[in-house]
Amino acid sequence: MPTSLLFGKSRNACWFLLPLILFTSLSGCGLFRRPADYKIPTAQPLSIALPANFSTGYRWVLDPPLQTARLLDESYTSPNLPGAPGTQTLRVVFPREGRFNLKFAYRRLWEPASIPSAQTTNVIVEVISGQENRPLMERLFTKDIEPASNVPQPEEEEPQSKRRVEMRRP
Repeated sequence: MPTSLLFGKSRNACWFLLPLILFTSLSGCGLFRRPADYKIPTAQPLSIALPANFSTGYRWVLDPPLQTARLLDESYTSPNLPGAPGTQTLRVVFPREGRFNLKFAYRRLWEPASIPSAQTTNVIVEVISGQENRPLMERLFTKDIEPASNVPQPEEEEPQSKRRVEMRRP
């Protein structure tokens, strides 16, 4: 079959589709980033409200729990109707600047991690420096006062066992 029959009239259509194909292929490579859902200064608490229904046993948790965000507290407000869905509010704070992707999983806390979550959501937070006039070394190595947290953080929990391990030789 001659190539003029294949590309004769459709040559203009190929030039029209080329930018669309390039844009689609580049956006899948991660060159175009999703804009941040929230933009906050460093060490300022952020409240994230998600629809939840505690009467079913499900609640939103950070997944994985050891993320850069520090969970300050969480609350649940529900309407006066029994079994009606309410709103779970989680307050988090970020100790440093950067771009963070918080992953939340809607799950029952007593179920093992091998059971998939009922629902997941991502929240992108961009933390900007509120103290640009301080020198870089001072911003890096001074401990800023963080808001007190009433939720125990995994890295601060006491070990399960305080038993001393003894090494014995055979």
